[in-house]
Amino acid sequence: MDGAELDGGHGEDLLGKLRERKKARTRRALVVEALESFALYGADAVTLDDLCLQVGVSKRTFFRYFTSKEDVAMKPLQDLWLEFLRRLESEPLSRNADVTVLSVLHDTLVVSIRECADRDSDWIHLVRLALGLDAVHTSFAAHNLRFCDEAVRAALGVLAPGLGISVSDDPRLRLLLGMFLVATRDAQRTWILRTDDNEGAESLILLVDHTVAALSASLGLKAPRLRACLRSETD
Repeated sequence: MDGAELDGGHGEDLLGKLRERKKARTRRALVVEALESFALYGADAVTLDDLCLQVGVSKRTFFRYFTSKEDVAMKPLQDLWLEFLRRLESEPLSRNADVTVLSVLHDTLVVSIRECADRDSDWIHLVRLALGLDAVHTSFAAHNLRFCDEAVRAALGVLAPGLGISVSDDPRLRLLLGMFLVATRDAQRTWILRTDDNEGAESLILLVDHTVAALSASLGLKAPRLRACLRSETD
């Protein structure tokens, strides 16, 4: 009897794993088909019906995984920020007084990029396609920004207690995360403008390094020429 119960429990676990694998395959197939089709035919020309037909699922199944065309297309970028948040939550802040929060954010993002690229050999290609849509379609950019904003709020909730910061009274962490997000988006936009489609994870990381490093310098940027130009325009 005990053996039968154990066998039954093992069978249920196995069936559960198989179901999860099937769901993961379906989810991935929808993401790949969406991004490839949007890139080939244009996002406006491809309907959800077209997408579901190509993958062989119903629209009801589609909506079990995604809320819209924008949602399915931005999934590779969302995966990056979810990995970023997972690592922030699981890895305690350094007790080294010389380590800045910005360096923690930067290092966590770099590790997250490598993890996503190592986990899925097509991730870099899919991210490039997603960023291409983000760059030219307002609705895709808005969806991506909304998710990034949610990720920033989640990061605030993770980091603020460890730093002893009240996010309602002290704007520093909010501003830092906001600037960090802008810097990473700038790096991504620069990355996809490169003509070589074979640019991989390390080339993206180099641009993230460069852009994040420029944050401090950008805040101290002097504007004497700008002021002179403004005066000449008003004269």
